[in-house]
Amino acid sequence: MRPILAFTAILFAACSNGDAGVSQPAPTVPVLTSLGVSAPSNTIAVGGTMQLSTAPVDQSGGFYPVNVTWGSSSNFVATVTPGGFVKGIAGGQTYMFAHGGDLFDSTLVTVVTASYPSNAFVYMLPQAYSPTQTDIARGGTVQFIFPSTAHNVFFVAAPGAPTDIPGEVSSQTVSRTFAVPGSFTYNCTIHPGMTATIIVH
Repeated sequence: MRPILAFTAILFAACSNGDAGVSQPAPTVPVLTSLGVSAPSNTIAVGGTMQLSTAPVDQSGGFYPVNVTWGSSSNFVATVTPGGFVKGIAGGQTYMFAHGGDLFDSTLVTVVTASYPSNAFVYMLPQAYSPTQTDIARGGTVQFIFPSTAHNVFFVAAPGAPTDIPGEVSSQTVSRTFAVPGSFTYNCTIHPGMTATIIVH
């Protein structure tokens, strides 16, 4: 019986040593795959300003810490600080370039010479808002004109969106002020498909 026991011990040792030698997979090293460039609006007026932003991610979609700097393809149209603060200089178009790590990305900005109104009106039709797009200057006010038929206004969640006009509102005018540049979509929950957008410049 001793030879059999000795053979079994050798076989067990060989198997144990083989398991110990199996290498574990190396941890995945995060790699920057996107800078996630975004702008509150693609259009600004001469003298207008806005802040660009980025959301860098790795190959897994997780946040990737990287320093991002900005530059303008035409400082005659619009300037941008290294931190992404844009100012409109003259009518035209220019690309704002973001550089972070080994990646470059950009967004096109249009500078318009016409000024935007500081006040606007939105009328409630039976199944639609009119107009469906309203352009106003930053800090401007929109008057929502409610007829005898009840409607409401609920803004899609966005930074700087004003408070909703809830309930079943009729036969009155309700105002909202827009202090932040951007695009603000809103809906009427009473009438499905009734939607419109306010663009603040």
